[in-house]
Amino acid sequence: MKVRELLRYCEVHEWRGARSKATLRTNIKQLTALIGDEDIADLHYTRLKKLASDLETYGRKAAAPATVKRKLDTLSNALTIATRMTNDDGSPVLKAKPTFPTFDINNIQERTISDAELADMFEVIAARREAEPHRDWTRFDAFMRFLLATACRRGEALRVWPGHIEQRDARHFVIFERYTTKSKKPRIVPLSAEIVRLLPALRLQAGNGPLFPFTASVLWGMWKAIRQDMAGRGHDFSLVRYHSTRHTTLTKAMKRYPIALVSKLAGHASIQITADRYGHLSADDLVGMVDEIAA
Repeated sequence: MKVRELLRYCEVHEWRGARSKATLRTNIKQLTALIGDEDIADLHYTRLKKLASDLETYGRKAAAPATVKRKLDTLSNALTIATRMTNDDGSPVLKAKPTFPTFDINNIQERTISDAELADMFEVIAARREAEPHRDWTRFDAFMRFLLATACRRGEALRVWPGHIEQRDARHFVIFERYTTKSKKPRIVPLSAEIVRLLPALRLQAGNGPLFPFTASVLWGMWKAIRQDMAGRGHDFSLVRYHSTRHTTLTKAMKRYPIALVSKLAGHASIQITADRYGHLSADDLVGMVDEIAA
């Protein structure tokens, strides 16, 4: 069986319920372009190592190790499925899956957004709203505030529909459904008063669609504009991403609340993950302790 045939089978029969269809299609397209005509039985560690190198340089810019790993994970999952498939004579389509290369990946995000930067960022968004009325900067403003208020990931926010907002007594909550989160577990987060005030307009605009109907390309274009405008105000946003909003909120929460509560807000599988990723301290955090010890 050729790689393209296996990937096509998996896409149609095995991966129809995949969370990120666009990413999956991109992975399949690139894998097919690079090794689609090769037999799955001929894949081995050395060939996969070369494939990893090819994936890193495929396209207009170099791919990060985490991106290459996700693409190889797609192939790995497909080959696992192949080991469970049989030919007409009952023999396995693939006797054993080859060993895949490993990657040293550091996904810990250290960059947070300061209060001064946040104030300027929302001023920049307001200015863009005036200058570009044809682009949905108003909903983008709400999107950024939602990310900060809930500490959710970008993909989680994009999957929120009006029906995912629930009111219990006087409080509103957002429900991140099972399989829409990174852990694939559901998570319920209370909404701040600021987000609740934005809900009527967001629901009206959403209709029967998501609250934030942005595509990846649209969000990337808007974020490039924000980085450019922030640079004009003297802020280096080159390392700031949408995920920085989550890191900012969780890092602030770690300084004020028990780690168990912060872990619950983050939706992590364990408290240790929260501590490892968001428990770092800045030099400013040590000032009070040092002064007290020296006194």
